[in-house]
Amino acid sequence: MGNNLKSWDRSKLGLSGLVVTFVFFIALHIFSTETFRTVSIDLTQQKIFTLSEGTKDILSKVREPVTIRLFVSDELVQQSPGLKDYARSVRELLERYVELSNGRIKLEIIRPEPFSPEEDRAVGFGLHGVPITQAGNLGYFGLAGTNTTDDLDVISFISPQRERFLEYDLTRLVSNLANPKRKKIGYVSSLPVGSDPMKRYAPWEVIAQLRKRFDVERITLENPIPEDLDLLLVIHPRDMDDTDRYYIDQHVMRGNNTIIFVDPFSEEATRGNQMKRQPADDGSDLNKLFKAWGIRYDKSKVVGDRIGAQRVSAGRNSLGQPIITDYVAWITLSGGRIKKNDVVTGELEQINIATSGYLEKAEGATYKMDPLLISSKDAMSLNVADTRTQPKPTELIKNFKASGKPFVISARFTGNFKSGFPEGRPKDKIRADIRKAALRKGEKVPKFQKHLKGSVKPVSLIVVADTDILVDRFWVRQQDFFGQRISVPVANNADFLTNAVDNMAGTAALISLRSRGVTSRPFHKVEEIKRAAEHKYRSTEQGLLQKLKEIESKLKDLQTKETKEGKTVILTDKQKEAIEKFRRESIFVRKELRSVQLALRRDIDQLDASLKVINIGFMPAVVILFAIGLGLLRRRNASRQRAVVS
Repeated sequence: MGNNLKSWDRSKLGLSGLVVTFVFFIALHIFSTETFRTVSIDLTQQKIFTLSEGTKDILSKVREPVTIRLFVSDELVQQSPGLKDYARSVRELLERYVELSNGRIKLEIIRPEPFSPEEDRAVGFGLHGVPITQAGNLGYFGLAGTNTTDDLDVISFISPQRERFLEYDLTRLVSNLANPKRKKIGYVSSLPVGSDPMKRYAPWEVIAQLRKRFDVERITLENPIPEDLDLLLVIHPRDMDDTDRYYIDQHVMRGNNTIIFVDPFSEEATRGNQMKRQPADDGSDLNKLFKAWGIRYDKSKVVGDRIGAQRVSAGRNSLGQPIITDYVAWITLSGGRIKKNDVVTGELEQINIATSGYLEKAEGATYKMDPLLISSKDAMSLNVADTRTQPKPTELIKNFKASGKPFVISARFTGNFKSGFPEGRPKDKIRADIRKAALRKGEKVPKFQKHLKGSVKPVSLIVVADTDILVDRFWVRQQDFFGQRISVPVANNADFLTNAVDNMAGTAALISLRSRGVTSRPFHKVEEIKRAAEHKYRSTEQGLLQKLKEIESKLKDLQTKETKEGKTVILTDKQKEAIEKFRRESIFVRKELRSVQLALRRDIDQLDASLKVINIGFMPAVVILFAIGLGLLRRRNASRQRAVVS
């Protein structure tokens, strides 16, 4: 009887414990939901759900109301599970923006259906529709932002391929709408990049495109650089005196971001000089400043690249036939030679450059150097003299010796820099006389600011060792369209400049943003096995191609030939046997190829099955075994206690 009562008491105690635990769990859930509603923990390896400090800073300073309308077509995201997950991530990220803006940002979720007023709004904002049915109905996944002055900024389609730049795109959009004033860009150039009505030439296409988004004006260096510039461009700085360089130096020392284009040999400048019967261009540099800033650049050297070499006509041979060859000094950059981890170059596919120099970090320099454009490893340093006036592409190829390392053609430099004029402003009697004369006439003359020996804050510079990257003929083709001349880009040169200006003219917080991690986490081991099998496949394929080449050569010898009478020669039995033998060899090699492909698929499937067993079966099995072991241990302890009591 006593034992039964004890068992009953233990049962009631266990039941009561379960009830208390359940109530405690519910209470804890309610408490945590209310208390930690805005608290989140990012456990991903690359912190893909954590906003950067730059974004938080920009959002905290939003003063004008901004409305963001996210258009998401249900049918579009339902058709792609990956896009559905990505759309949810975008919405959650935008909700985080709303929280951090202290209510200044308003988010609207709009789900446009075909032929609905919501679709009309999406079209009106300029969003890009994607076909979702055979009937041609369109789905939308983009956003439109507006402010109180009716300024509009749009992401026409939120592509998952641009996921690593999503935070930058959203923050830039908010920053532009919160600060709608057009950015002011000034440029200093020895090349005729801007228009000149007196000389009847139009602006270069890159400048024309910049003017669609920014206020662009030419700056002379007769006086210090205006303080109201959002960004300075220095293009091919030739024939500069110390005062010119000093103005640029002090502009940078005051914490102003700058983009600089130098060139060991400007093809465009030389082209103009030839028309004027002047000597070839002798390059440009800012070496006095570069030396102080810790940037190494030698204007006597040019990059040669065999992989990216462009095909050119190199005259004619002794028979009068045209010679088409690779010119290693004219380079097309693509793939890994355009860095994908920077917002300036992340979406670019191709950049064309010509007789470019290269940049290096000086020993002891403390700034951060992030390459944007690089050559391949099959590259070498050439003497600029070999590319001037009458270059010989065939000789350059013949004597080419690859260095085995890439050369940096453009880079972003971030940090604190020392002045190239540690002793102060250089004496300039001519400018001093001009200023005195202007003052006597009552004209307004900019005052000299206090000399700075170092930058007052971290500065961001983008340096490009080529100016021909901006020249129309290297990246754009002119075509006639119903009597009008239109420009058709064949490379992303203008996009490179526009992205750089857009990024560098922004706030320091916006510039600090970099590409984020991506949610896609590939199975690296699977990729390794696949690459190994593919390498084996490619080797077999090359063998097959070589055999096919030999076959074609033999077939040429065995082909029927016409006689003088127009009749054909009949193949002999021996020749027929040779052809049949060749066909059998071809079939055998093709079978080998199929075997390699099957082996490739088998290796991946086996690894995939093993991963599934580990993830689906092994871990639950470990948990079950642990639970069984824990149960056995508790039973053993209970038995010992009963034995002691008895």
